[in-house]
Amino acid sequence: MQRTQRLDALVAPLRDDVVSGASELARGAADVLRRAVETELTPGTDVRALVADVGRRILDAQPAMAPLVALVAEALRAATGAPAPEEARDAVRKAAEGFTAGMEARAPALAARAAELLPREGDVLTLSSSSTVLRALLHDREARQGRVVVLESRPAGEGRDTARSLAAAGVPVLFAVDAAASSMVTSCTAVLLGADSIGDRGVVNKVGSLAVALSAQRVDVPVLVAADSSKILPPGFPQHLADDRPAEQVWAAPAGVTVWNRYFEGVPLDAVTWVITEGGPMRPEELERRRRGLDVPDELRAWARARSGQTPRLAR
Repeated sequence: MQRTQRLDALVAPLRDDVVSGASELARGAADVLRRAVETELTPGTDVRALVADVGRRILDAQPAMAPLVALVAEALRAATGAPAPEEARDAVRKAAEGFTAGMEARAPALAARAAELLPREGDVLTLSSSSTVLRALLHDREARQGRVVVLESRPAGEGRDTARSLAAAGVPVLFAVDAAASSMVTSCTAVLLGADSIGDRGVVNKVGSLAVALSAQRVDVPVLVAADSSKILPPGFPQHLADDRPAEQVWAAPAGVTVWNRYFEGVPLDAVTWVITEGGPMRPEELERRRRGLDVPDELRAWARARSGQTPRLAR
């Protein structure tokens, strides 16, 4: 079997995963990188070129997940800094393992930072299922008075998982259908969302987030986005939204009816009050300055340019 086929086989499970969140996918991608450099290292191998090849395949498999860009960037830098192929292999393996460990290590600090900005009284609205959001809502929960309003997040209904987890921890929950977003937000003191990426399109999150954010903005309810710093993309990097899912998840419609079923959408940064990372909160303008200062390897910029025509910026 040729290298191309072997690498495609390594990446296939990652490509087929339509359930896992960014953290779980990052762990899977790190494992793909580790296995690739271990199995494909032969005399004369250019390890950086190998990592770039595998990295492009990983990003093509899950283009919506920003942490994978940061993961591949760290692996490329690790491969460059080692003088011999065997040392480069070990450096890439350590970088991949360290990346996922770093995400886990930063999670408690991120939860604490987000919890600090949540009002001590009143209801907080969220949707979908985000481990980051759940950690923040459970952090220091005894100090907060109020419920968490959870939207169902159709078609998969993963909002139910969030509601169950909160209720099991003793947090009062009010569960509502997605269409009630505008009505529910008027009685809340904050909205808390997660993110798969933050970039040119703004905050990409589960569909329904835009309606929630704009409804909150209309009634001056702050919109908080909690995200690991690895989810911040430099300017020019694509944020993939054209991920049509099976129509039957929504409705086994009769002939003549087309079902639109996409999971993600962009929320413009001007509809967000704070973006919170493990380092603390940022206003949208500060976030934009940080994005412009991000440095990524040339191979990733080439990948971004190649895909840029597929993902136009979000119009307002």
